Amino acid sequence: MDSHFKITFPLIMDDEESFSIEFVSRKGDSLEFKEGIYYLCGDNGSGKTTFLNMLALIAGNIGKKATNKVSIMFNGEAYNGDNFNYLRAAEMREKSFCIFPQKAFFLPISTRDNYIILNGTEKEREQSFSSRESPDLLSGGQQQKILMDIVLDDKKPVWFLDEPLTNMDAERRHYFWITLDNACRKGLRIIFFIDHYLDRAIIKDADFQHHGTLGVTMSRYSRSKSPDMESQEIDIYRNNSPHNFFSRQALNIEHEISLKKKGQLSNGMHI
Repeated sequence: MDSHFKITFPLIMDDEESFSIEFVSRKGDSLEFKEGIYYLCGDNGSGKTTFLNMLALIAGNIGKKATNKVSIMFNGEAYNGDNFNYLRAAEMREKSFCIFPQKAFFLPISTRDNYIILNGTEKEREQSFSSRESPDLLSGGQQQKILMDIVLDDKKPVWFLDEPLTNMDAERRHYFWITLDNACRKGLRIIFFIDHYLDRAIIKDADFQHHGTLGVTMSRYSRSKSPDMESQEIDIYRNNSPHNFFSRQALNIEHEISLKKKGQLSNGMHI
């Protein structure tokens, strides 16, 4: 399965004529995302989440309403094409994109019914969820695991991960990395990743190469004031060996858990 993004800049999104955001590649007039992990690094408020949301078709104008100053293409289909509309965007998201954490809440019904409501019916996956267990009665950690199981679908080739490790304990983080590693052996091809938890580790990791820099200009408009403009940058790093990275993260957490258990045992013996 071949999955490939190509973006021609500048990229501008308008929101109620009061806010616009422009992304400009520092390396020329186009940026391509082929297979691999793409890690977005930048200050808070630099537009990383907005950029991912536009790629994932959950923000910005599409179809004929999209600005002709930009071309975003996924597998050769342009987001601002004449035949592209919100129904086509929804179809593409359903078929090709995982967005995590998904903005969803658990209903007071079974885990299986929650899966069906969020993702529709797929018999094989549906049967893996409990028809008796209600996720809203589980602990926070157990709910995180179930949300991962529901949202992260290894049949979809592109995953958008926006700070997925927030508030996860070591066991949940380990499960997360194992899930990504397994997905890379199946249908997962491109991963977009934001997480302040990993910033320093990514920059120092020899397997990640600098892929490009986005200049970001945000403009806020008011009838009574002149435009308020702010400039930021987003650096993008690429790793084309996801399996090695994910398995290494899982091993690091296994080591972390092991040390923690030894420390607890030592403390217990001391007492």
